[in-house]
Amino acid sequence: MWNDYMVSTAFVFIASFLWQTSEGASTTKMGLSEGNMSALLNSLLVNYDNRLRPNFGGKHVVVTVGFWILSIDEINVMDMDYRMDFFLRQLWHDPRLKHSFNGTLALGNYMMDKIWVPDTYFENSKSSSFHKVTTVNKMLTITSNGDVHYNSRITATASCPMDLRMFPIDIQECGLNIESYGYNADEMVYKWEDRIDNGIAVNKKTRDMPQYNLTKITAKRIFTMYFSGNWSRLSAHFQFQRRSGYFFIHIYGPCALIVIISWISFCIPPESTAARIALGITSVLTITTILNMLNNSMPKVAYVKAIDWYLIGCFLFVFGVLFEYTLVLYIDNVHNRRHRRRMKKRKKIDDTDELDEYRPLTEDFQTPSTRNRSHQNGHCHQNGGLPNGFQSSNQYSTVYVKPRQRKDTEFEKKPNKPKRSFLCRITCRDLINSECLDSYSRVLFPLSFAVFNAVYWLVFMQFIVVEV
Repeated sequence: MWNDYMVSTAFVFIASFLWQTSEGASTTKMGLSEGNMSALLNSLLVNYDNRLRPNFGGKHVVVTVGFWILSIDEINVMDMDYRMDFFLRQLWHDPRLKHSFNGTLALGNYMMDKIWVPDTYFENSKSSSFHKVTTVNKMLTITSNGDVHYNSRITATASCPMDLRMFPIDIQECGLNIESYGYNADEMVYKWEDRIDNGIAVNKKTRDMPQYNLTKITAKRIFTMYFSGNWSRLSAHFQFQRRSGYFFIHIYGPCALIVIISWISFCIPPESTAARIALGITSVLTITTILNMLNNSMPKVAYVKAIDWYLIGCFLFVFGVLFEYTLVLYIDNVHNRRHRRRMKKRKKIDDTDELDEYRPLTEDFQTPSTRNRSHQNGHCHQNGGLPNGFQSSNQYSTVYVKPRQRKDTEFEKKPNKPKRSFLCRITCRDLINSECLDSYSRVLFPLSFAVFNAVYWLVFMQFIVVEV
């Protein structure tokens, strides 16, 4: 009995000793108990004025900034802006928040309103917001020496002025500027985190966007001058290269095919007026529709974009097909008809000249002997008789002579028609074979379009290489 009592007493003593030892170890590991931690936090705020910056009246506060970019989307060409979702890290030293706890105080977002934080804002932002689901996405940690680390998740829509002269094979650069709203450079200075990526880390998926590639990131630290003084600024620049595959499939390819389809008009006989005009007008309207649809989704800029040059070139080619057929109709219905009427008139005058080539000799063209004979006959009649040895006679010899040469007439000399060569040499006064125009158009139009494409891509690709 006594032995059982001694064993149970010893067991209780050992268990009590082990519990006290473990409680002491837990307190030592955490540094302070829960009650002592609350007292520590309350002591940090005693005589703390969050309206005053650290080192008030002394050296400026240095705020170290870093980004962790989660996504970049909605690069809007129409409004010239882009939206970015990222974590914003800010680190500064506040000697008033030094504490005796051997570790870092992780305080969440519950003490944000009780301590001083930088009044950071985005200078070129159109709209910005904090994430609040399921709670406000902010984190605050304080080290024992007073270093404050403030982390928040932000979605910002920032302006991005774009130069669209090379669209859609362009490279754009968008920036995000960080400044203090109320403290100038004498009171607060920003700097980037000292890391390999200059404090701007990017999610790998962010670099490959549907319409852009993030090719380059540049971090700058500058000072801007305002009326109220110099202000510290951090600037992050993101270089985006547009993916042109969409525009090759939906703009360049269809426009080139429409131009090629319009060349079918050269294979249709000129007599098929309805077919050729319908094909030409349809091609022109299709190119015009594509041009209008593209410009409706683009800002109204004062310069011509690279894709506009191509569409205008395609428009001129299909318009040239329609103009070529208009020229064919003019040749058949106006020029050649006028030439045929002129030829008929010339032939009629030539026939008249052939009939008048031989005609009887009139009195004005009689020989002197004939005229004397007529005069004597007339004298005899007047004296009531004929002279001795003459007999009355009405027989006159008829002589045919060629007409006099007429000068300064239009049809005196027939012009020599130039010999036609294999190039179908044309003069304004000759008949023109309209089918000859179609034959050469079937060669000249494709050749010209190929040269146009070669020059276009060589010129604009050279600009891209220079810009990169």
